Amino acid sequence: MIEDQLYDDTAVTQEDSEIVAIEKDKFLNALFNDQQVSQKFIKLIANNVKEKEERLLHMAYDSLRKRVALALVSIYTKFYQDEPNGEIIDIPREDIAQFVGTATESLIRTLSDFKSEGLIEIQHAKIRITDIDKLKNLLY
Repeated sequence: MIEDQLYDDTAVTQEDSEIVAIEKDKFLNALFNDQQVSQKFIKLIANNVKEKEERLLHMAYDSLRKRVALALVSIYTKFYQDEPNGEIIDIPREDIAQFVGTATESLIRTLSDFKSEGLIEIQHAKIRITDIDKLKNLLY
C-alpha cells in the first residue's frame, strides 16, 4: 500500500476470522500523522525483517533436520503455544515445507525421522510435539 503496488501474497486463516477493510487514505493518514500508529507499524516491520533475516541464515547454514526442528518450534511458539491442545500443529505439509525452504517429500522424511526419535507424534496428518526442548536444542 505504501509503495502503491499490488500485494501478491495470500493467506489462509487457521480459525474463523473477521476481515476489516481500512480505506487507504485513512490508513496512510494514521500512519503518517499518529505517532503511536507509526511506532507500532515500524516495530512490526522491524520484527518481520529480523525474523526473515534469521530464517535466511538458517536456510543457508543449517541442516534440513535443524531447519525443520526450528520451523516446528517457531510455528508452535507463534500460533499454538496458548491453545488448549497447543502442541498439536495442524498446518498442511506443503506450507511447512515452504516455510522451511525444502521439498514436501524431504520434509515428510525428516518428520518421519523425528517421529521415530520420539520428538513428535503424527496423528491424522497433525503433528504433536512431544519434546519441544530437544527440538529447540537439536545440534544437527
